[in-house]
Amino acid sequence: MRKNYDNELQELGKLLTEMAFAAEDAIDTVTSSLEDLNSDAVAETQTITKTLDQMERDIENRCLKLLLRQQPVARDLRTISAALKMVTDLQRIGDQCANVAEMAHLLTNHGRVVKAEDIRAMAQKAGVMVKQSIAAYVDQNAESAQAVVRMDDEVDELFLKVKGELINSILGDRQEADQSIDLIIIAKYFERIADHAVNIAQWATYCVTGEIQPTN
Repeated sequence: MRKNYDNELQELGKLLTEMAFAAEDAIDTVTSSLEDLNSDAVAETQTITKTLDQMERDIENRCLKLLLRQQPVARDLRTISAALKMVTDLQRIGDQCANVAEMAHLLTNHGRVVKAEDIRAMAQKAGVMVKQSIAAYVDQNAESAQAVVRMDDEVDELFLKVKGELINSILGDRQEADQSIDLIIIAKYFERIADHAVNIAQWATYCVTGEIQPTN
């Protein structure tokens, strides 16, 4: 009985990993849309978002069945309850990506070329954070999870740099104000994605240590 239960917990980890890969695909899609003006990014991101929604429901159902099947020990309870929290963050990452895709599409429709290397750097770091946070959960590696938390400082610094540069752009050329404001909002979405990755990492730490850390 216990062996079967352990196998199902491992399967739960695999499903979360698949969901994290889908979230990372969404991040990659919208990041690419900023660079090559991919007009299909909105539709592609919406498709991934729907997939994430379904994954969230499937994982939640699996978690509830695991809780009801037998009385879980403390470690099992932490693993399952953390998974329930993580899927919410992963699903919200998909929503943030959909918002970025729509804004990038509007920019390109108005003939504006998005030149923001720091925003792309934010997106790439956020994608790494998402993947590493889920890996930390699956591997029960608190040190790896805390490394994700530290990476958030790098994303925050990039956001402040982007915001400062774009505000200066607004002050220097009012005709570019609309685009600069849109880019600040896009950068903020990527900062929030990184925050969701931090939440996941903190729940991964909880699985190992049993300690709940402050969340964003």
